[in-house]
Amino acid sequence: MDRSNHKAQIKLIALDLDDTLLRTDLSISQENKSALQRAESMGIHIVLASGRNYFSMRRYAEELSIQRRGDYLIGSNGAQLIQASTGKLLEELKLPAEFCRRVTTQIEQQGFSWQIYIEGTIYCNRMNEWAILDHQLSGLPIEIIYDMDAFLSKDQTKILIGGEPDRIESLYEELKNHIGSQAEIVTSKPYFLEILLKGANKGAALDRLAKRLRLGMESVLAIGDARNDLHMIQRAGWGCAPANAAEEVRLAARFVSTKTNKEDAVADILGQIVFS
Repeated sequence: MDRSNHKAQIKLIALDLDDTLLRTDLSISQENKSALQRAESMGIHIVLASGRNYFSMRRYAEELSIQRRGDYLIGSNGAQLIQASTGKLLEELKLPAEFCRRVTTQIEQQGFSWQIYIEGTIYCNRMNEWAILDHQLSGLPIEIIYDMDAFLSKDQTKILIGGEPDRIESLYEELKNHIGSQAEIVTSKPYFLEILLKGANKGAALDRLAKRLRLGMESVLAIGDARNDLHMIQRAGWGCAPANAAEEVRLAARFVSTKTNKEDAVADILGQIVFS
């Protein structure tokens, strides 16, 4: 692989959080933090790109001092572009209310639990182990929806469905066939499936952000591990993946680290591509 002049070429680094930048305990290692600080000192934009919303991403932006530099966050799998310094939504793509009512009814009929996100709260159709797990991962509080008509009369950023990985994989294939022309269907974890407005994906959001910053996508490096990262891995000039990434992500990546998220894969990728 020819890595010459990459230091001059990379102007923006987009990073997935869970299972990419974050370790199993949901922390950022000192090695990854130091590598990102070095990249920032070179004038490179650091952008967190996550399935999480601002309220769940904010602590990591603060830890990396992204909010002090006025850089951007890509939230809710690309449905939101956020100004890190203020939390202001610069862009938000939402699913129409009628679509949400129809899909959640179908999901419930198949025995799945589902949830939506409003501000900093998870709202679920019933309390379940997957909503509790999401609470543990995201730090967001959970509330049960008691007035379905009121909640589903409004457009929503995304619908998340939790379940055993084999059931989620079957549902993924089913929904891709039935509503894939109307919505983005992705998995962010083997046990989480997410439905978003068509065009609300990390790759499209990254492309719009690059245009906003007047950067070519060839100068963008993106790192991610899961299906919800696939679009940005494909669109970035340097799409990269940790060793623990899903097979389809590793196959799409231009560079795959030999290290996992537990072994500072982000620092390894930056060392190989940006600092070499």
